Amino acid sequence: FKYTEPVRCLGCGARGAWRLDVRRSVFVDWQKLKLQENSAEIPAGSLPRTLDVIVRNDAVEVAKAGDKLVLTGTLVVVPEPA
Repeated sequence: FKYTEPVRCLGCGARGAWRLDVRRSVFVDWQKLKLQENSAEIPAGSLPRTLDVIVRNDAVEVAKAGDKLVLTGTLVVVPEPA
């Protein structure tokens, strides 16, 4: 599996080498969905917009390609890497 190391400790503010303690860690199921506007609802000649959505726990593997969804959640803007 892959994980992202924090830049600094949220508790003490220390920066430096990190080591994952698997025994004390909590792991959750997650899935990245790519949502796309319904092509029937956009003006002719326009490209449908997409939005990446992360779902966790019981919502994982519920939707499949082509499903129409109504989602409720928190929008988090993440800048794309340069």
